[in-house]
Amino acid sequence: MSDIAAIQFSAYGGPDVLSMNRIAAPVARAGEVVVEVHAASVNPIDWKVRAGLLRNIIPVAFPMTTGRDGAGIISAAGDGVSPDRIGQRVCFLASRGVGTFAERIALPAALAVPIPDALTTPEAAALPLGGLSAWAALVSAAPVTAGMKVLIHAGAGGVGSMAIQLARHRGAYVAATCSAANVDFVKSLGADLPIAYDRDDFSKAIADVDVVFDTLGGDVHRKSYGVLRKGGTMVCLVAAPFEDEGAAHGVTVKVAQVLPDPDALTRLVELVAAGIVKPIVGKTLAFGDFAEAHRLSERGHGRGKIVVTRR
Repeated sequence: MSDIAAIQFSAYGGPDVLSMNRIAAPVARAGEVVVEVHAASVNPIDWKVRAGLLRNIIPVAFPMTTGRDGAGIISAAGDGVSPDRIGQRVCFLASRGVGTFAERIALPAALAVPIPDALTTPEAAALPLGGLSAWAALVSAAPVTAGMKVLIHAGAGGVGSMAIQLARHRGAYVAATCSAANVDFVKSLGADLPIAYDRDDFSKAIADVDVVFDTLGGDVHRKSYGVLRKGGTMVCLVAAPFEDEGAAHGVTVKVAQVLPDPDALTRLVELVAAGIVKPIVGKTLAFGDFAEAHRLSERGHGRGKIVVTRR
């Protein structure tokens, strides 16, 4: 049986627990495709799972292959899948437990969403989890509509940068926190009010917000209640630790359910193709630099997504 390279960890810890291992090559079962992975992105949930910070939320079976999303080319199709799909360029958010830092992966054919020629492979790899996180928060959990006032935390990051563009497209007034160094960048994404967290207190810079998108948790989450209007909504990601204090503040707290959603991902790809939103690739590294990619993601404060490429 042939084998492939995959980036795995067999114990919780820092980036040094990651190693490149040889594992059995995936096979396309009925309804599945095998994708040759050309690029995969690094997401905060990757290093949080690796570090054991989410062990009570996300169970792990060791050894675990890291990564959730990516892009590549379909190289095989299982029974029930058109052979015409072989050779298609696709992007994907894999099901939990299917790591994407691997030379090839197998996944349900519907999850492999075709991408246009104009979308580069690193951009396509940067889109799925960041884009679907923003979509789950601002379209599904707390639908943003024209005229709303929205505050997005960590606006320069992989999720925040997509959320700004999506909220702006939906007609909202958009405020976003970022470092002072990223103020102009966040403005270029469509933020009406960039708030430099290292220079200003966001809780004094804005008020009467309809929706806060909290990607950070902790102190940022607690302070965000004060900027929401009564009846407003705080929408959070499960990877951001927080305690629900919504009842005390007269607001609703929702957790965005970020799951593989080929319909939403297809719509995001269409928005990218139309030039309405753009996935931001902040840094590109070689596949072998997987530990450094995790270190950079854990350090934070970067723009857009970190992407590792195989070609």
